[in-house]
Amino acid sequence: MNVNPFYDFFQRNHALAKIEHAHYTKSPNLTLEDFDLSQIPDPLLNCHELHTLFLARNKIQQLPNNLHSLKNLHTLAIDYNNLDKFPSGLKELPHLKTLNISHNPIKDLTADIGGLKELESLWCNACALTSLPEEIGQLESLDTLGARNNLISELPDGICKLGKLRWLTLENNKLSLLPKSFHKLHLLIHLNLNKNHFNSIPLQVTKLRRLRYFLMKSNEMFSLNPYILFKMKHIHKINLMNNPIVASRDVVKKFSNIVMPGSEWEAPISTEDESNSDSSSEDWEESIDSSELDFASTDSETDEDEILNEYLPKLSKYLVTY
Repeated sequence: MNVNPFYDFFQRNHALAKIEHAHYTKSPNLTLEDFDLSQIPDPLLNCHELHTLFLARNKIQQLPNNLHSLKNLHTLAIDYNNLDKFPSGLKELPHLKTLNISHNPIKDLTADIGGLKELESLWCNACALTSLPEEIGQLESLDTLGARNNLISELPDGICKLGKLRWLTLENNKLSLLPKSFHKLHLLIHLNLNKNHFNSIPLQVTKLRRLRYFLMKSNEMFSLNPYILFKMKHIHKINLMNNPIVASRDVVKKFSNIVMPGSEWEAPISTEDESNSDSSSEDWEESIDSSELDFASTDSETDEDEILNEYLPKLSKYLVTY
């Protein structure tokens, strides 16, 4: 907790100055990351032209219910804050396309999420989720879903209704089964089930004919079914490393698209998947790894803002703490 009143005053007024500038210039973009904000400043709701709003790394505990004034907002990043429940006010943003609520202690997404009909990307990594709601199946435009580093032990049948979903990561949860209708995600290209509790490759995965990247490292698989492997020959890359699998040299040679224990006999193992693979990129072919959304600030900042951003860390050493 910062106890320096000058620093708090400086941060608060710098944030208000950026909001005023965005309002005056009718800017479509506003970035207020790492401003120690505990709530949304009221003047921000007057920025009716905003398309993108970045509020990461603050101390915000809840969003105002009158978000409807930001009717043009299509991208909202409020990751690394203190939200402990899914903001009900988001249902007032019917045109929202990208939402990042990762790294908040949110335990339940609730039924309200079903109202975001135009949502294309949802990131809820490292929250405290124990499940996903059945209503997630109402997100008929969803293309990308990232929910890694949670406590999810079962997926709802509703997730199988996401007919446009192409990229799904559920890494580091508590899953051991997939819904029976999971194969209906017929557009899925990238599926990450690393660090769960699967003891075999789900048969539903073999029916995903457009799947190209399948990650299933660090599960609990002791053996492999050759029939299942044969049905997955259309997948470019399958990573089964760090499972207690004993694979013969013949199996390794026969299924060259699979990286598994024993494949080190044939070639060095690529390290491209060694990090948690939460990608916000559209570069599906390369399956680029990234732990967070790569939002780039496009604010049209004044010279004063640029100077403040550059020298704020330097100025802070002159502030007196007591």
